[in-house]
Amino acid sequence: MITYYWQHLGEPLSHYRFSGHSALAWITTALLFAVIFTFLKTAVRLSRKILGAAAHGTAAWPALLDKAARQTKSWFLATLAAAAACYRLAPLGPSRALLGDIVVTALFVQAALWGHAFIKASIDYYRAQSQDGARSTVVVAVGLIATILLWLLLTLAALSNLGVNVTALLAGFGVGGIALALAVQSTLADFLASLWILFDKPFVLDDFVAIDAYMGTVEHIGLKTTRLRSPSGEQIIIGNSDIVKSRMRNYKRMRERTLVFTLYLAYENTHEALARATIVIEDIVRRDRRARFVRAHFTDYQPQGLAFEVAYCVGEDNIDAYRDVQHAINLAIFQAFREQGIELAHQLAVHAPLPGLTAKEAS
Repeated sequence: MITYYWQHLGEPLSHYRFSGHSALAWITTALLFAVIFTFLKTAVRLSRKILGAAAHGTAAWPALLDKAARQTKSWFLATLAAAAACYRLAPLGPSRALLGDIVVTALFVQAALWGHAFIKASIDYYRAQSQDGARSTVVVAVGLIATILLWLLLTLAALSNLGVNVTALLAGFGVGGIALALAVQSTLADFLASLWILFDKPFVLDDFVAIDAYMGTVEHIGLKTTRLRSPSGEQIIIGNSDIVKSRMRNYKRMRERTLVFTLYLAYENTHEALARATIVIEDIVRRDRRARFVRAHFTDYQPQGLAFEVAYCVGEDNIDAYRDVQHAINLAIFQAFREQGIELAHQLAVHAPLPGLTAKEAS
């Protein structure tokens, strides 16, 4: 029945012509466009359902691909369907070439949208998983640069496909890029250094570090500067490029802090008192489970007294906890010496520098 009506309807329609093609050919093309567009639309919806179901799992890739697939535009599908439907109508030569250029250009634009959505979804996923706000800031900046480069490259590729000579554009971009790089040389160096800090991870937030002559706890890692809070309270701001060129010590990653200091005993002490001093110090350090005894030796005769070098390790990475152990051991030594009759030198000299000057990582 349908074939019968189609044949009888096609005869008169074949006599009407538009732009060199019969009305029947145009109707056939429109129907073909509708079928192809519906097929593509259905395929995209089905793929989104599959990716959406897979996104509920533990893997991150299905969720990222799902967000990218959601950026598939209807105009892109319509362009593909129209190109496929009109392929028979377009004669060989410039018309078909133009049709191909339109499809490729639409593909480049759609690819840029997919890439942009994928980059944005990756950044959102990283920020949701990471608790480090400073690194998230750097990742956002890297994502922005990646998006700009993606659009730039695909735009140049699309222009090249349309026959535009992009060599002059690339030369102009090169000269402009060099001029811009020279103008913002220090800022660019700090930004690249922030990327090095991000990926190499010499320190993270809340680490206690020493950078050349400066010491403090890392409070903020930015695109241009890193901020430390010194033990005395002031904030120290250092350019990221300066950090890359500096010698750095990270005390947060130490297994132990080693404290070496000197006690001076009076010359009036007896031989027995000096011998007991080493035993008393060792016993006090060993009783504190937070510390590990290393040595306590009578090392030298000094004008201010008899020098005893004491060393012990503390398994604490926090500066306040480290000082608590040091405080408790110093009080215990003072009390024990009083009880044992061991006399400290009247001109007492105790050398106990900040941990940044004497602490070292135990091997």
